[in-house]
Amino acid sequence: MIEEDCRTIEKSMAKILELSSADEGDANQLTRWVMNKEDHANKIQHVVTQYFMTQRIKPGADSYEEKIALLHQMLIASMKCKQTTDVEHVVNLRNLLGRFGNLYLGMESKIPAKAAHSHPHGGHHP
Repeated sequence: MIEEDCRTIEKSMAKILELSSADEGDANQLTRWVMNKEDHANKIQHVVTQYFMTQRIKPGADSYEEKIALLHQMLIASMKCKQTTDVEHVVNLRNLLGRFGNLYLGMESKIPAKAAHSHPHGGHHP
């Protein structure tokens, strides 16, 4: 889910840059893409805090400090995605997600299969 949000943020950034440089600007379309980018960055922040930090990552668990540090860095990268159209922030977010995923999936094998695939809103976990 977070990877999908990253793709949408990246696409939004490209559209914002495209619309910003057009001879005839379309303020409504530009506004929609900015809102879309912010919405998906907010979704990442919500999943990171409300799902992982509050529900999945327990104090004292293996690699706890490293997982929390990576999640915090993901929050910052998401914030920077909202503030700019610099794709490097999306690249950074994907790298952090990959590093976190490696740590989390190593731990996840200890979680019962049903719980490992649950998501607070019904679907699959990110």
